[in-house]
Amino acid sequence: MGKNSAMLKVFFSVMKGDKQSIDLVIPKKYVKSIKDIDYNLLKKNNMKNLIFDIDNTIMPVNDINVTKELLEFMNSLKRDFNICILSNNNENRVNPVKEKLNVLGFANAKKPSRYAYEKALELLHSNANNTVMIGDQMLSDIVFANKYNLYSILVEPYKNKYDIKTGFSRVLQNIMMKKLKKKIKRYNYY
Repeated sequence: MGKNSAMLKVFFSVMKGDKQSIDLVIPKKYVKSIKDIDYNLLKKNNMKNLIFDIDNTIMPVNDINVTKELLEFMNSLKRDFNICILSNNNENRVNPVKEKLNVLGFANAKKPSRYAYEKALELLHSNANNTVMIGDQMLSDIVFANKYNLYSILVEPYKNKYDIKTGFSRVLQNIMMKKLKKKIKRYNYY
């Protein structure tokens, strides 16, 4: 099953009220941006690895210009965490960002696939128990994290700019969020 068909399957299951699928899309935490995450609390809870999505999580879609502010922020995190960036986008998008930030990472991740999970943990030389996934997409980033027992954090999209790929899943996500609004409070979603 391809990435898009897997995401659609989860979406329709959530819309039907399937509890297992709902659990897959609900993050452990929801924050405004990567800067609003309590990294000290993650460190205190023995989290050692941070996996970041790129598009609309740490940077605008398809932008390869790493700002000085982002570079300084990531460098400060590298004192306490191993960092890996991954994206379903291509190498032309991912490699320049990975090199400028001097972090681990890979393109064409096919989140939420098992391939992405295994490759990320292999790069980090780690396991799921001490790894956090941070992203802006419930159907790829959060499903990926929850499916493989990573700690999941959903952030609001960096900018309201989407490409054809992220725009479609954003529409589905907005529909799901409306449906799950009442259930979200039960899941410590804030």
